[in-house]
Amino acid sequence: ASKNSAISSSEKYKQTKEQALTFFQEHPQYMRSKEDEEQLMTEFKKVLLEPGSKNLSIYQTLLAAHERLQAL
Repeated sequence: ASKNSAISSSEKYKQTKEQALTFFQEHPQYMRSKEDEEQLMTEFKKVLLEPGSKNLSIYQTLLAAHERLQAL
């Protein structure tokens, strides 16, 4: 692996972590309730399995899962 790919993968990890943190700061209910968090993760996994979802950021994927839960 070249040095550049190592940097980009660590940069990607950092961005993913920051996006997840942003989502949970905006939606703190998932940090407070284990049950809510489990429901979010179930929907999150469903979103990931959908065609076209691999172009979504982690934030967009979490938000899509959150919006589905709101619609239930």
